[in-house]
Amino acid sequence: MAQSSFAAHTKGGLMYYRYLGPGSAPNTARYMITLKIYTKCILDNPPQFCPTVVISIFNGANNQLIEKVPVIYSSVLDIQNCISPECYPCISGPPSICVKITTYEFVKDLPITANGYTISYQRCCRISGIINMIQPTNFTGDTWTVNIPGNAASPLAPFNSSAIFPQNDTAIICRENYFTYNFGASDPNNDSLIYSFTNALVGTPDGSTGGSCVNDFALAPPYNSVAYQGPYSGSMPLGNNVSINRFTGLISGVAPATSGIYVITVTVTEYIRGTNIKRGEVRKSIHVEVADCITTKALLSPEYYSCDDLSVSFYNQTSGYTIITYDWEFGDPASGVNNTTTVQFPTHIYSAPGDYIVKLTVNRGLPCSDSTTAVVKVYPVFDPGFTLQGQCKNATIQFSDISTSTSSNVNFWSWNFGDINAGNSNNISSLQNPTHVYTAANIYDVSFIVATDKGCRDTIYKTISINDNPPLTLPNDTLICYIDTLQINAVGTGSFLWSPNYNINNINIANPLVSPDVPATYTATLTDQFGCISTGSVNVDVKLFVTLFGGNDSTICRGDPAVLKITSDALQYQWSPATDLNDPTLKNPTAIPLTTTTYRVIANIGNCIAQDDITLTTVPYPVANAGPDLHICLGGSAQLNAGGGSIYSWSPTAFLTAANIPDPISVNPTDNVRYIVTVRDVLGCPKPVKDTMILFVDKITADAGPRDTSVVINQPLQLNATGSINYSWSPTTWLNDPSIYNPVTLPQNNIEYVVRVSNSIGCFDTDSIRVKVFKVKPDFYVPNAFTPNGDGNNDIFRPIALGLRSLDIFRVFNRWGQMLYSGTGNGAG
Repeated sequence: MAQSSFAAHTKGGLMYYRYLGPGSAPNTARYMITLKIYTKCILDNPPQFCPTVVISIFNGANNQLIEKVPVIYSSVLDIQNCISPECYPCISGPPSICVKITTYEFVKDLPITANGYTISYQRCCRISGIINMIQPTNFTGDTWTVNIPGNAASPLAPFNSSAIFPQNDTAIICRENYFTYNFGASDPNNDSLIYSFTNALVGTPDGSTGGSCVNDFALAPPYNSVAYQGPYSGSMPLGNNVSINRFTGLISGVAPATSGIYVITVTVTEYIRGTNIKRGEVRKSIHVEVADCITTKALLSPEYYSCDDLSVSFYNQTSGYTIITYDWEFGDPASGVNNTTTVQFPTHIYSAPGDYIVKLTVNRGLPCSDSTTAVVKVYPVFDPGFTLQGQCKNATIQFSDISTSTSSNVNFWSWNFGDINAGNSNNISSLQNPTHVYTAANIYDVSFIVATDKGCRDTIYKTISINDNPPLTLPNDTLICYIDTLQINAVGTGSFLWSPNYNINNINIANPLVSPDVPATYTATLTDQFGCISTGSVNVDVKLFVTLFGGNDSTICRGDPAVLKITSDALQYQWSPATDLNDPTLKNPTAIPLTTTTYRVIANIGNCIAQDDITLTTVPYPVANAGPDLHICLGGSAQLNAGGGSIYSWSPTAFLTAANIPDPISVNPTDNVRYIVTVRDVLGCPKPVKDTMILFVDKITADAGPRDTSVVINQPLQLNATGSINYSWSPTTWLNDPSIYNPVTLPQNNIEYVVRVSNSIGCFDTDSIRVKVFKVKPDFYVPNAFTPNGDGNNDIFRPIALGLRSLDIFRVFNRWGQMLYSGTGNGAG
C-alpha cells in the first residue's frame, strides 16, 4: 500500500551527468550522475521519499547490465508558488502548486568506450487520470535515463557534460488561456541547444522491479513510450495550440479546454556550437496541472484573411473575469469613426482590399492591461474550384483549376487524387492543371488546395467515381443453320459498333441480325458517355445439317431413373412422350418409366431438324421371400426356405449349413436369430432385394419348487411349478389334478413328485420335489445341536415347522439376552 501512495503523487523528474575529469585508472573518465525526482509536497507520507535508490548502468553497445549503484539522497527541496492576489493580480483563481524535488548524486569512473553507457532508474507508478494518456494511468511507471556518449562519433564526446534544466516547476496554466512555460536549459560546454516535445517513457508496471524504496534495478533499454490518448501525443502533449520554441525552450500557446493533469516531456539536444555534431541529450518529464483559472491577456490569431468579402470578425482568444474593457483599432483610417470600437466581439467592414494591422487593448488605463496586434489581409473575391474530364480507369483524367480572385493572383496548387495505390509521388501534384490515371474502378476522394499571392487559401473536396469498363453483356457463342438468320442481343448503355460488316443488317445497334453462311466471329465495341470502352465477341458457327445419334436401347429396373443420352450439335430439343421425363427440352433428360417406353427426340438448329428414338424396356424387381418366422426347441435345427430369385445370400451366417442357397439349415442355434436373405435375379432386374425372417429358439426351464419340503400326516400341500404352459405331474398318487401347475396333495408317506413342463410345440423340461411326511402332530421343532463343518449335513441351525402354515420370524439369543441371529420364513436358519 505504501507504493500505491507513492504512485498517487509521482510528478516526474530528470537525469543528467557532469564530466569531472579523467578517472583514477588509464582511459577512464569521472562523471557525477544526478537524478531528480519530483513529487507533491505532502507531509507525513514516507513513500514520497526514498532515502536510497538503485541506479543501473548499462553497456551502450549491447544494453547489458554492468552495475547496480545504490545512491543515498543528497538533498530534498520544496518549491511552492505564491497564491496571494499580489503575486497574480491578473489571474482569477490561481492554483496552489508545491513540488518536492529529491536529488540523488554519485560519482563514478567509467572506461571510455566506443558506444558509451545508458544510466537508468525506474519506478511505478504515475498519477491516476492523466488526461493525455490512455486510462488507466496509475499502473504506468516512469523511466529516468541519460546516455553518456562514447568516442565512436567524436573523440571529445566522452568529455561532455549534460545540459541542465532549471528548477522552475510552478508555472500556472489556465485552461483555454494563453500561457508560457520556460524549459530553457544551460550548458557548461556552451553547446547549441535544440528543444523538442518527445514521448514520455514507460517504467515498471507494478512493484516487481523498482516499484518501491528497495534495492531493485531498472530493466534494460530500449524503453517504450506511454500510450497517448488522441488528439494528444508526445509531440503535442497539450494539443495543437501549444508549441515549444526549438531554440529557446519556451513553451507557449493556448491551454486545452479540459482541466486536469497532463504529462509533458521535453528533450534538449546538444550540438557542438557551429556544427551539426550531436554531443548528447537530456530528457525532462513532468506532470503539469491545467487549472480552472483565467488570465488577463490580449490574444489574437497571427493573421486574419477575408477572401470572400470585405468584412472580418474578431474576438479575444482568452477570457477572464479581470477583463473589463476592450478597445479595438482596425487599422483602416478610411473607414472614419468605424475604425475603432469597444464591443467585445466586433466585425469590421474594410474600405478597400489590402493589408491592415488590427490592435486589441484590454483594460486600457486599468490594472492588468494588455495589448496585441495582428495582420489582416482583405482580398475579395476568391472563388476556388476545379473540374475534371474523363471517368474511366486506365484512361487519362484531366483536372483543371477554375479558381478566380478579383484582388489577387492564384499562385499555389496542391492536388491529392485520393489514389493510395498510385504511390505518394504519383498521388499528388503541384501543377495547376494536372492529369492522373486511375488503374482501378472505385470511389476516390480528391482534395485541392489553392491559394493566392495575398495569402487567401481554401481546400476543395470532391468525391469522384472512376468507372470500370462500361457493362456489356453478350449472348453465349452459338450456331445457326446455313439457311437461317440470327439476332444477336447485346445489353449496354452507349453507342455500339459491330465488326466485321459481313451479312449483318446494322453495325450501329445493340441487336443486329446476322446470316453468315460460314463460321464468323462478331465483335461489339461499346462506348459510353465518358468515352469508356468495352468490347465483346460472339462466335457464330454455321451448320449444313443437324448431327444426332440416339444411342442404344436399354433395359432398366422398373421405377429406376435413366438418363437418355444422345450425341448432337443441335441448339433445341423436344422429347416425346413427355410423361416420366424431368424436362422434355433437355438434351439428356432423366426418365422414370413404369412400362416399356420408346422416346423420340426432335433436335434442331433453326430450320435444320433431325430426329431419333430410344427404347427403355422395364423389368420388375425380384420379389424376395425369406419364408415365415419359425420356432424350434433349444438344441434343435430348422430348415429355412427363401424364394423370389435366382441368387441368394443369407446373413448372418451363424449356425447355417450354407449361406448362398435358398434353403439352408440352421443347426442348433443357441438364441433367437434374425436372418436376412438378399435375392437377385439373372433374368429380369439384376438389383438386389431383401427380406427378413426370425428363428425363435424356445428355452424351457422347469421348476417344481423347493427341492425338499416337509409336512405332517394329513396336512395338505399345494405344489407350485413354473416354466411354460403345459404341466404333467407323476406319480399322480394323492394329487387332486396332475395336469395343472399347482395341484394339491395329501401325502401319507414320503414321496418324490416329478413335473414335466412343455410349450405348444413340444419343447419340455422336468424337475422334482421330495416330500417328507412326519407322522406327528403339527408343532415347532428346534434342534439342540448342529454341525457347521460344510459337509452338507446339519450345517445350518434352523427350526422345523411341521403342520404350520408359516414361520414369521426366528431369532437366536445367548444366555445374556444378546440376539445372535434373526430371520423370517420357513427356511430361515
